[in-house]
Amino acid sequence: MAPNFPFPWSDPLLARLRAHLAAEPFARDAAHDLGHLLRVARLAGRLAAEEGADAETCVAAALLHDLVYRPKNHPESSLTAGMAAEQVPEWCRATPGLEAKAEAVAAAVATHSWSGGGEPATREAAVVQDADRLEALGAIGIARVFATGASFGAGLWHAEDPWAEARDLDDKAWSLDHFERKLLKLAAGMKTSAGRRLAEERQRTLLAYLAALRSELQVHSQP
Repeated sequence: MAPNFPFPWSDPLLARLRAHLAAEPFARDAAHDLGHLLRVARLAGRLAAEEGADAETCVAAALLHDLVYRPKNHPESSLTAGMAAEQVPEWCRATPGLEAKAEAVAAAVATHSWSGGGEPATREAAVVQDADRLEALGAIGIARVFATGASFGAGLWHAEDPWAEARDLDDKAWSLDHFERKLLKLAAGMKTSAGRRLAEERQRTLLAYLAALRSELQVHSQP
């Protein structure tokens, strides 16, 4: 699917972004690749239209929100939103048509991260945060959680206690634990009405998957 962003700056920005991704010191996992950035940008554009936010700021911030990447088990992983926000103004000022939006784009990038704990201060920042979190829900979210876990050696789930009934959750060891640790909490934290509506739809997909998995695991646990 072509990016198809209706802004004169989008093609030059995407060309620079592709080159940046190819030259990074850390190999990105499949959940944080160019496809993720493009999907979040499309979601941000959709939410911006519904919420009356500035679409250019939202789409640019979504494209640049993971400008700095660290693997999820890296000690700097929770710092990457702030690290990216520091670089974003230069990217915007070097992209004709985005110069005037540099600070607004950087502000939206700075608060998007779950692990960073940022709180959006603008409508655009709220849109970008919601768009990124929507990517962690639904069918795509299910694929991404297991791709991320596999990238640092996490198992699918604990063989003897998959639902953490008699142990502490550990989503660095077991990918299934990440549903309870984070994913099932996202819908309640959406900042925009459009984000909440889409999150509720995608949450149902997560819950249906977990119900199906529980049923299958029960069959396999029977003597």
